[in-house]
Amino acid sequence: MSQNHVYAIFSARYAPHTGGVESFTQRLAHQLVEQGNRVIVVTSQLDDTAPSHEVQDDGVEVYRLACRPLLGGRLPISRKTADYNRMFEELAGRGVDRVLVNTRFYRHSLEGVRFAKRVGAPVIVLDHGSAHLTFGNAMADWFVEHYEHAITRRMMKLGPAFAGISRASVDWLAHFGINASVVIPNAVDVEQFRQAASTRDFRSELNAHGKTLVAFVGRLEPEKGALAFAQAAPLLGDGFVLALAGDGSQRVQIANLDAGNVALLGRLDQPDLSALLRDADIFCLPTRSEGFCTSLLEAAAQDVLPVMPHVGGTDEVMGWDPVRFGVALEGNDPETVTRAIREATTLPLQIREQLVSHVESECSWDKTVEALEATFKGLQQEY
Repeated sequence: MSQNHVYAIFSARYAPHTGGVESFTQRLAHQLVEQGNRVIVVTSQLDDTAPSHEVQDDGVEVYRLACRPLLGGRLPISRKTADYNRMFEELAGRGVDRVLVNTRFYRHSLEGVRFAKRVGAPVIVLDHGSAHLTFGNAMADWFVEHYEHAITRRMMKLGPAFAGISRASVDWLAHFGINASVVIPNAVDVEQFRQAASTRDFRSELNAHGKTLVAFVGRLEPEKGALAFAQAAPLLGDGFVLALAGDGSQRVQIANLDAGNVALLGRLDQPDLSALLRDADIFCLPTRSEGFCTSLLEAAAQDVLPVMPHVGGTDEVMGWDPVRFGVALEGNDPETVTRAIREATTLPLQIREQLVSHVESECSWDKTVEALEATFKGLQQEY
């Protein structure tokens, strides 16, 4: 297949680190290569375990730039070392004709937009949020909120095009005075995710045969509602097993609950995550905000009924007013989580099949690439 374009995708965090934006970047890059494009991912060198430059097995090329990994690596700050400058010189000679910047609130993202201006390429800043970042600490949250506004103002002065990962993300951009209308959505390859499942039998491991297995997938942090999810376990009783896949600051608190029907699984790789969701009955994430939750898409791919609040891309997957697939979570306290999970157990079984069909047709990578291509084509008429 002939090469179409040379994409540079700037993402402050990337594999081997895990997260929604990292996953989106990795899978979008792969899809663009599959369709005949050349793709260069520009990310941060968060530790010494990953090479500063590599070409991955699927043909995606990766540059990792020097940085200071603040807030445990969640806020990498670029360091303009000699190697950093050398890498940008190399990138400038690679024929990049399209630049996608994932998220607007990193210094790394600013430099992605500046790079696009330098090489004369159209640039899209794709926002992945629907609320301010939060760390569960009032002082840290105050700092981060003001930081977000300040760096977004700097970003706007550079004049990139903005888009959102979901309709909620587009609406959130208006909070910063950004008038955007384009959605470049998250996606899932249903068949690939299902086939990736490992042979682990989580029902046997968790003694969940004959019980309702409820899965939580995400960071064990206050903004994800991990503790509230675990606190629902004793309210639900012995007929339910609640399994948490992920790690974070609330792990010790959850372990100290000493609830017999709560299982802390730690971070799972994709095969084990797919197996967990295959075995689960319900997916519950009492999150405060999302852009377009990858775990929600993966749960839907394994026909698991979702229980989530009206945030991020839940509308695109579950529907809204009315909710068609799953249960809308109206709060993130343990009692509300308990009621919503119980309600999900009463839904007709055919909803699961309808959910998978909906995600296969409406949340595919082909549709994401189509939206990306259409947006860049519109921008290239200006160059």
